[in-house]
Amino acid sequence: MTRSDAIDQIVSSFLKRPVEVSWAGGLAEPLQGSFSEAEVAFTGVATAWLPLERVALRARKARITPGVPALLDVEGPEIEVTIGQADVDAWLARFDLPFKLQLAPEGLRVRSEVAGFPISDFETRLDVVRGWFVLRPTRAAFLGMPQYVSSFFRTYLPVPPLSETTRLASVDHAPGEFLLRFALDDFSEEITPGLLDRLTARVRP
Repeated sequence: MTRSDAIDQIVSSFLKRPVEVSWAGGLAEPLQGSFSEAEVAFTGVATAWLPLERVALRARKARITPGVPALLDVEGPEIEVTIGQADVDAWLARFDLPFKLQLAPEGLRVRSEVAGFPISDFETRLDVVRGWFVLRPTRAAFLGMPQYVSSFFRTYLPVPPLSETTRLASVDHAPGEFLLRFALDDFSEEITPGLLDRLTARVRP
C-alpha cells in the first residue's frame, strides 16, 4: 500500500481529525484524482454511544472530480470497525445491563449474575435485525434450562440502528477485540465542510 505524509496532512486538515490515507496504486494516482483500493483510517474514535479503537473507510475505487465544489465518487465502499475489550468495558459501564460481555477468539461471550450468583453463560453471534444490533446465543448454560431453548433468546444492544443502505458484511473475532465490516452502496458527495458528518449519516440515520 502507498502512503504520503503530505496527503495525510491535507485530508486531516480538511476533516479536522487525524487520519492515515493509503491506496494500492503509485504516487501518480492522486495527481490524476483517483485512488484504487483506497483506505482512510481513524484511530481512537469517540462516539456518543461506543468508543472505537479504529475505523477505516475503504473503497474499491475513489475519484475526485475538480470543480466548485469538487465531487467525490466512491465505488465499492465499506467500513471496517475495530472494537477492543477496553472499549466494550467502558461502554457497558454506562448502562445498567444485566450481563458482562467478553471478546473471545470463538465469539462474544456473555455472562450474567445476580448478587454474585451466576445465572447464565453463553456464546453469541452478532446479527442485525431491521437495522438494530442483536446478540443471538449459539451455545448456552441456563440454570439447567435445556440448551436448545437458548436459541429463542436474543438481546438488542443499546446502540443506534444502521441506515437502510448499510449491511453487516462480516464479523471476525480475536482475543480482546473484534472486527466489524459494513458494506455500503456506491455514492457521490460534494467535498465541502461537513463531509465527515454526511458520510457518518450514510451508516446510521
